[in-house]
Amino acid sequence: MRLNSYKVLVYCRDEALLSYLQRVLKRDEEIEVVFPPPAEPVAAEIVVEGYLTPLEVERLQQLVDAGSVQKAAEAACVSERTFQNELGWIRAKLGVQSTLEAVVWAFRKGLIR
Repeated sequence: MRLNSYKVLVYCRDEALLSYLQRVLKRDEEIEVVFPPPAEPVAAEIVVEGYLTPLEVERLQQLVDAGSVQKAAEAACVSERTFQNELGWIRAKLGVQSTLEAVVWAFRKGLIR
């Protein structure tokens, strides 16, 4: 039995993010991911939109620092294809059409410099 345990409902509007969260959080029986979110926010529950993992933030920063996908993939020690796939997941999670939009989103949130 855990002390100070809480049941958390996570609402999201993006189906790709929903799928990701369900895979990551399914091991914790006290977290439930719900789609679609309610029309009005619910008190004492968390609304999650556009969440990026530390690795995904790092990939966006590497892209900005390197200036191209090829150079960023080399810096990350992954194939260019893998890097492109990771960028695709980031775009899907954020619900944006381009990687530039994802970079701008992360910059505005203060996640990258």
